[in-house]
Amino acid sequence: MPAGGGMIPAPRIGPAPPLMKIRRPFWIAAAAVAIAAALPAQKDRIVLVDGKVIEDCTVLAYDLRKLDYRAKGSAASVESDLVASVTVEKTKDIYRRGYAAAGGPEGPGNFLTTAREQKEPFIAQFGFAESARLLVEQGEYADAFAVLEELATKLPDSGFVPMLYRVKLEYYLQQGKSKASDAASVAKRYEETAGSQGYPRGCQIEARYYAVMAQAVGGAIDTTKMRRDLEAIVGEASAYPNLADRCRLAIAESLVDEKKPDEAQKLLADLLGRNYIEPSTLAGALAGMGKVHFARGTPDNKEAYREALLAFLRVYVEVPKAQPGVTAESLYFAAQSAEKWGGPDAMTMARRLNHILVRDYPDNPWTKK
Repeated sequence: MPAGGGMIPAPRIGPAPPLMKIRRPFWIAAAAVAIAAALPAQKDRIVLVDGKVIEDCTVLAYDLRKLDYRAKGSAASVESDLVASVTVEKTKDIYRRGYAAAGGPEGPGNFLTTAREQKEPFIAQFGFAESARLLVEQGEYADAFAVLEELATKLPDSGFVPMLYRVKLEYYLQQGKSKASDAASVAKRYEETAGSQGYPRGCQIEARYYAVMAQAVGGAIDTTKMRRDLEAIVGEASAYPNLADRCRLAIAESLVDEKKPDEAQKLLADLLGRNYIEPSTLAGALAGMGKVHFARGTPDNKEAYREALLAFLRVYVEVPKAQPGVTAESLYFAAQSAEKWGGPDAMTMARRLNHILVRDYPDNPWTKK
């Protein structure tokens, strides 16, 4: 799931293609299982939405509905909406050119080129997803949209297809009211597609979350109704703590905006105290806590600015792959906090933070404030 410069027009999201059903002779399926069992164990890694990690396994398949793997000699599976991330060791060699250039402008293209060359859909999907992820990190959202549209068209049953909706929705929501109608349209399509094509329940609940957020950003509902709707989704999302936490973060952010720091801090402290929290939610919670402290700062309470500075710095240090907009905003407020705190080397720190902001996010709205 900020904007980059020089972006091509974002492709509109269209109806998802029908899922293909391929019937295979029984002996082929049996032979595939036997061969997989005979192969040495591959050290793949699966992270679930509750933070549980499955290591030293071999991922066999990953589609919209489930992820199949083998661990300790036994076959197992997990529903795809319970998978937070998956690392397949053999893709590191196949996409070595992409990984070697991941920190530069050629990285996304290298992943995409190799993905298009793959004959095995299971392997190809990882290249498309990684290319899109790097483009998002670089702020090239329209290009990321195009890569994910290609993934959804060529590999409609891929486990990464929901990423198309998430990336678009996160981008549109971060643009605020100007893109609220786009967010509402994509959220509606996500919900319709998830229901009609049998996406896992977690995707269907997630689509409703985005629909609520789009309504709130666009002003179609007030913050009281938004919080009530999000609290209802939290009640449905007990099996999906990552999604429930995103709802809680949105509620906390609305309380910050309404200048209710005590209520916001309680929710944010609960999120930050968890054993596991998704990186994107962690970044948002740290930024939110920084805003709580910043709002309490006064000429007589400069310690609050120091606390705000530390919270904003944690976004940059602890969540290096946070959404560009969250990081840029945190750098901006970290510099402001340093100036208002006025402690040892505070002004030097503020200048350095502003330099990083301009260097790394030259086209971000926070850079231009």
